Amino acid sequence: MNRRNDSAAAFEAVLRDGWSSACQLYEHLSRGGQLVALPPTGLRLGHDETIFSDTVLGYARFYGTVVQYRESSHLWFGSTGFVLAGMAGDAISNASARSRAQAMAAAQWRDQAQVRMILTNQRLLGDYQGNLLSFWHNGVVEFTADLTQWSFILRYEEGNPLMLHGPAAPWYAVAVAWLVFGPQFMHLPALAPISAAVAQRSSAITGEVVPERP
Repeated sequence: MNRRNDSAAAFEAVLRDGWSSACQLYEHLSRGGQLVALPPTGLRLGHDETIFSDTVLGYARFYGTVVQYRESSHLWFGSTGFVLAGMAGDAISNASARSRAQAMAAAQWRDQAQVRMILTNQRLLGDYQGNLLSFWHNGVVEFTADLTQWSFILRYEEGNPLMLHGPAAPWYAVAVAWLVFGPQFMHLPALAPISAAVAQRSSAITGEVVPERP
């Protein structure tokens, strides 16, 4: 029991640190600061490409797929009732298999894994199953987030939506929003929880009352 409690407490501490780091970054960038580049690594980057972070995040992609299934088709001999019952059983079995296949094939979050995710000034570079996948900032068409659940989603002009989550996700969300939207990142609804937390912390220091959002 104590080990579970210790693990839960440790994880809560990691979440708090991640949230605090995101708030500090938001405040820093909103005041005109810049992301700090990491030292060069063994990665071969593009022209004028710089690494800002390299950590592990939860990863998933949203897409549908094709699922094959086999239908039952038996030959039934005997009385009319026996044959009809057998045919009905086949129909029920086939309908069930078809429903399962349709559910499995429907668009949903797939490829869920913990991956190394590298943030540069030009892209997110994810190491998924040994493959380095590039998600370019200039291809982003929508940025949404549920930072209370430690996750954010990027939709692109081409390719499937990308979801990143975990303790480092709020920091990455702030950094990516700044890289994609520039100074306007402060006004994104997705970052409202971070903005509110920063404002409340500032008011606690200065004693000013933070106005509520309309």
